[in-house]
Amino acid sequence: MASVQGPSSSHLRLFVDKKTNKVVVGEASADFIDALLSFLTLPLGTIIRLLSNKPTHRSSAEVGCINNLYQSVQNFDTEVFWNGICKTMLLCPRNPCEKLCQKLRFNVDDTEPTKYFMCGSCRQGSDEWLSAFSGVSCSCGKLMDQEMKVVEEEDDNPKGGVFVRGESMYLIFDDLTVLQNSACNTIHQLVQLGYSDVTKLTEMSPKVGSKQIMDLLRRALVSTSTLTDVFLNREAAGSQPVSSFTPRLASQNVKKTQSSFNLKITVSKSKNKILFAEAEEDFADFLFSFLTMPLGSTLKLLDGNVNLGSMHNLYKSVKGMNPSWFGRYRSPHSPFSPLLDLKVASQYGCKKQRLDVHEEESPCYYYGTGFYRNNAIYASHNGVISNDWEKIRNASKVELFDPRSADGRKEAVGYVRRPALLAVMDDLQLTPLTSTSSISFLQKLKVPLNDLEEHKVTIHKTEALNLLGASLTSKAALTNGLFYLVKKQKEEPTI
Repeated sequence: MASVQGPSSSHLRLFVDKKTNKVVVGEASADFIDALLSFLTLPLGTIIRLLSNKPTHRSSAEVGCINNLYQSVQNFDTEVFWNGICKTMLLCPRNPCEKLCQKLRFNVDDTEPTKYFMCGSCRQGSDEWLSAFSGVSCSCGKLMDQEMKVVEEEDDNPKGGVFVRGESMYLIFDDLTVLQNSACNTIHQLVQLGYSDVTKLTEMSPKVGSKQIMDLLRRALVSTSTLTDVFLNREAAGSQPVSSFTPRLASQNVKKTQSSFNLKITVSKSKNKILFAEAEEDFADFLFSFLTMPLGSTLKLLDGNVNLGSMHNLYKSVKGMNPSWFGRYRSPHSPFSPLLDLKVASQYGCKKQRLDVHEEESPCYYYGTGFYRNNAIYASHNGVISNDWEKIRNASKVELFDPRSADGRKEAVGYVRRPALLAVMDDLQLTPLTSTSSISFLQKLKVPLNDLEEHKVTIHKTEALNLLGASLTSKAALTNGLFYLVKKQKEEPTI
């Protein structure tokens, strides 16, 4: 994706309370608001990668313990997964709004744009397959490594805004609440904040560039004073992240269904906490699926049960915005913003995810040796593809090859090779147990064996949501997400 452009001072005006050294309100252009709203499209794995790969003069922000999950994938040998591409997919998950984000003036996501490849042999025959990854082994045994030119629709309004209307200005507050720019909204919000005289506020026009956008992403995840932290450089040394999660209670008399599975956990009796869980491939895939989920769909799933810095205010702002203020790039059959219904990118979904995050439908592509544009025919040596068959000369339909499947044709189950057994620590560090000495593993725990207690719990949707919320807000995801099940078992009378 395109990198963030150079600094500019025309995108943001801030009004500051000098007595408290705090940003009270700002007026922002659509370019700036679009950049903030694009944070919601980022998969969690991309956010972790961006924050770890682009350190600033401030310390890097850690979001709960999901960074340990990402680090575990980095440390795993390729043999843990179906193939090396599975590992790459988890470390660099695709943004479901990739094409929209490429239109942003300030684009924080530096993920490489999707490219498509075909097999040089098969594309000459009747069995034509398309891959979004280079070097995949085709069903014929050769590599799919010939890059195809993608014929895109022409954008007739490149300055028309992306997620919000491009010609408008917007109000933005320190906690990243975004409102339509109107006198009534300004009056109401400033009175709510305790300000009755706007003339006492000092105006400033800070520079907005790659560093500021990255700092905004980092602080928005852990702070409720994001604008103050970034533009007034007022981040307190050693300040603790402002995030919280309220676990949901499991419903009574829940019946076991195909969307649930059993998990063996080991508890420290003296510390009243979960030390680790023994996970098979389904549970590992479920945890890894967190990395591919867009932040916006995660906040939608948790539905008010999580406070993640200022990010939940961004999402609530989109939910509360009048549809007429959304940008021109909306869902094909809906007047609402695509940010309200974010899906996992095509081919990145997990069949046994246990959460209601849907995968985008695989795009339908057509292949040919030339394409039409402005009533002219353009030839291509390697070939071209488009999701509009009318743009392709001698068009033939091609199927998208799934690298997680044995032959690319069958429905992919997940990322982890079957069978597998992994230890999941309380802070979501994962260790493959099939290649690790169990004695050495227990020695590293440094806990007396008679202090350990084994429990079997069932993971339904409620528990899955609790694990997701705890992973974003806690260093003890298993304990905070599942320990109530242990308490419940102990409280139930034995028959």
